[in-house]
Amino acid sequence: MMVEMTLRKIWQGGIYDQIGFGIHRYATDAEWLVPHFEKMLYNQAMLASTCVEAYQAVGNDDFKILAEQIYTYVLRDMVSPEGGFYAAEDADSEGGEGRFYVWSMQELQGILDDAELKIAEKAWSIRGDGNYLDEATKFKTGLNIPHMTKSWSCLASELEMELSEFIASVEKVREKLFNAREKRPHPLKDTKVLADWNGLMIASLAYAARVFD
Repeated sequence: MMVEMTLRKIWQGGIYDQIGFGIHRYATDAEWLVPHFEKMLYNQAMLASTCVEAYQAVGNDDFKILAEQIYTYVLRDMVSPEGGFYAAEDADSEGGEGRFYVWSMQELQGILDDAELKIAEKAWSIRGDGNYLDEATKFKTGLNIPHMTKSWSCLASELEMELSEFIASVEKVREKLFNAREKRPHPLKDTKVLADWNGLMIASLAYAARVFD
């Protein structure tokens, strides 16, 4: 029960990249909302392996989906031309930490139509004045870290939508935001290929391949 709850809270939190997948290095607050936005290869490998173990233990497809999302991120963004896995992605871009990952309401209004914006607001707790506080000043930043505060089923019910319809709508919005985000300057990658961290990732992928057939 404790492991299941922990994995769900990680998946729902701002510590997890809701738009492009993968876990950030660690959270800086008690709610796991505001992360240090760096992404480390070893974090991805160990979280994915834990999800595979959880899936084996309880048979819940949510943990399979979470593992597959992490692998999607790693195989998309962290593979060198020679086939090894890069060590990390930086936290900073455009002169600030997390700028690649956060959104203002104005930005979202320029990307999404009204119905899509309503889905984003509900799914990821988007607010007009931002949804998190600056660490130093404790004032609202005007920016949003996409995160979930309720389960998909609860959110679908609040919007009077079937669960499958809500999930499909969220995925459509996520893809639209991902494509828009890809046009931003990306954080730099740490392109070291470390044998130990690569071993963790290779072992995780092999483990998942066996369990997920």
